[in-house]
Amino acid sequence: MCDNKIDVTVSSDGWNYIVREYPCSSTGPQGELILCPKCEPQRTNREENAYADNAWLQSAGWGEI
Repeated sequence: MCDNKIDVTVSSDGWNYIVREYPCSSTGPQGELILCPKCEPQRTNREENAYADNAWLQSAGWGEI
């Protein structure tokens, strides 16, 4: 995790939007992973690790369906 901040446009009331600042590697308002351009290449590695973990857990009967 780095110390960069990312500006994300967020709906405030359905019609208006505001810009919020989120730290890199945090979770956004829609549950998405927010990464700065410097850390963006890590997204693929993180997703592959999550898929591998879930596959292993499913084989044991514990993972996400």
